[in-house]
This record gives sequence, structure tokens and C-alpha cells, in this order.
Amino acid sequence: MASQVGLCNTAKNMNINMLARKAAKPGGPASYGGAVEVEDLFRFVLFHGEAAADEIESLSRQHGWMMDGIVLPNGNLVRPMGRWAQICVAFGRGGVAALRSQLDDQTSAGFAAAFLAHVASEESVEVLVDYCKRVSWSAADSEHPGWKAMASLNGLLSFDDCVKVSPALLDSLRPIVLAAFTAAPTAALQVLCLCTVRGVPSPVAVAWAEALVPSNPDVLHARNMAVKAMRKRLAPQYKAPTPEQKRQVRKQRAADV
Repeated sequence: MASQVGLCNTAKNMNINMLARKAAKPGGPASYGGAVEVEDLFRFVLFHGEAAADEIESLSRQHGWMMDGIVLPNGNLVRPMGRWAQICVAFGRGGVAALRSQLDDQTSAGFAAAFLAHVASEESVEVLVDYCKRVSWSAADSEHPGWKAMASLNGLLSFDDCVKVSPALLDSLRPIVLAAFTAAPTAALQVLCLCTVRGVPSPVAVAWAEALVPSNPDVLHARNMAVKAMRKRLAPQYKAPTPEQKRQVRKQRAADV
């Protein structure tokens, strides 16, 4: 996952008009988005804010960007640029708070949850946690909005460049992650929960993970890695990365994408 810093640094070298030129490039129906990638929309709106939102909305209307993705006969996926545009426009004009209403809409919730992974802030984590409080976790599809939200929380909280949030917010998320693991209908989703629990370390979470006896090797490996990561963060000698160290981690993660 490219970091917010990586996306914004790339956007510094772009002019808003470049988005219009990409949208007008041939290569398929205009409704497919031309040469525009979803990441282009992210870069523009994260860096240019409301001005980018106006441009994105205009291009989406002009070219009739699709609200639903399709799979072509050759197997290629055409992403729903209109839906992504909707999310970016909402964020550009209203910030993270504007995405709460997008999360309330089943058709746009997964897109909003995925977008928030690129907005490294405590407010993003809070909005995602509030959404997760009402998810049942019974869906087996990793594309379900609830699992998209869980994946975004993993990205925001579980790595060395994690977002700093209040202990109370982490305390509210921890039981959600544990409940999601119990309800998860597939091993892959259990792995996702174990990856996410790394970001909410506590003695209770460590004891919970250590008590698990997974039969699936991937789940077992994820459990071991989660225990190791949580013990590292809970150790008295642990020092959180400095802001400069976090910036370097984000740069490296962006370069690895």
C-alpha cells in the first residue's frame, strides 16, 4: 500500500490539468477513465484538496465514468472510476468527516474504507473503528466493506510508521478485532485479523493470541508474528520511531509499491 506521504510527494510534480489530459487519452471507452488510475485521483485530492475535488467531479461527469466495475471478456478488470471519484470528491470538500456518510451507503462503504488507508490520521482510525462496531464479520468475501475497513486499520496501525492514536481508541478497537477473528469464515480473513491485532497490543491481546491453536499453517504463522510484534511494542525498552524515522519508513514503503 502506498503511503499518504508517497502519494502526496508524487502529486507535487503534477499539475491539475494533467488529470484532464490523462482522462482524454484513448485506449477504451471514455467511461473507463482513459489513462487515469485510481491512485492518480488519490494523489490529486490528497495534495490539492477542494480544487482537485472540483476537477475530478467535472471529469467524471464529462466522461461518464462508471459507478460499477466490470470484467472484460479477456479477463481484465475495469475499475469503477465514477465510484472512486465520488469518494475523492467527498473527501476533498469535507475531509475525513465527509466519508462517514459514504460508509453508511453499502455501495460506497468499501471504497471509502479503502481510501481511508491513505489518510494517516487519528480521525481516519476513529471513523473506521466506529464503522467496524456495526459489522457482523460473517461475510466470506475479503472485498466486503467490513473487511476492507479491517485491512485499512491494519495498514494504519500495525507498521513502524503507524498513526499515533489515543490508548482509549486502541482499547475500543481491540475487542472488535478479537471478535472478528472468531467470526471470520476463512483462514485468510483470520490472518487479516491477526495482522491487525499487532496494532492494538496489550497483555490481554498477547495472552489471547498465545492461547490460539490454529490448524491452518498460515494462521499459525500469523499468530506467531502477531505475538512477536506485540511483545516488541510492549517491552519496557521499546522506543517508538521518531517522526523522521517514520518518514523514511513511508518513503521506503512507497518505493516498494
